[in-house]
Amino acid sequence: MMRPRILLPRLLALTLLGAVAACTGTGDDSTFAEQQELANIKIKNIVPLASGAVLMNTFRAVCLDGDPSVTARTARLRAAGYVPVGGWRNGVRRFVTDTAEPMVQISDDGGLCGVHARARTGQEAEIRQRIAQWFPKAQPVATSDPLKTIWTTGRAPNEGIGVLRNPRGRGHNEISVALLRP
Repeated sequence: MMRPRILLPRLLALTLLGAVAACTGTGDDSTFAEQQELANIKIKNIVPLASGAVLMNTFRAVCLDGDPSVTARTARLRAAGYVPVGGWRNGVRRFVTDTAEPMVQISDDGGLCGVHARARTGQEAEIRQRIAQWFPKAQPVATSDPLKTIWTTGRAPNEGIGVLRNPRGRGHNEISVALLRP
C-alpha cells in the first residue's frame, strides 16, 4: 500500500499533466505522435529549471533570430524537438520539450514571443548582460510593479523586452522573458 506522502505528489503531478494535455484551445494541429510525446513529458520539464544561459539562448534562437512569422517560429520549434501544448488559447500557443529548455510562448499575431522557466540563480545577471549586449540602445521603463521589469529595445518604436516574475513559493517561482512588438 502506498503511503499518503508519496501518493499526494503523484496525484498532483498527474492532475497537472492532465490539465496541460487538456489545454487544446483552437487550431490544434498537433499530430497524434506529438500528443503522445506531450503526455509523456516529465512534469518538472513542462516548466523546467533553466540556467540563465539556456533561458537567454532559447530566447534568442526563437524570438530574435530567423523569420519572425508565426509559421516559421512554429516550424523551428518543432524541428528543435518542441511539441505544442494544444492549440491557441487567448491568442497564445505554448510549446514544451522534455529537456531543460524553457517553455516557449508565441502569439498568433506575432506580437509576443517569450520563454518561461522556473527561477534559479544567475538568471537576472544573465538577462541584464544579454539585453545590454543585444540591445545597446535599450532603456528601462519605470514600473511600480516589482514583479515586472521592462526595457524598450531602441530598435523599433514600441518594441520592448519584458521580464515577468511569478512567485509561487519555494522551488516553484517562475520567470518569463518576452519580446513584445506592437
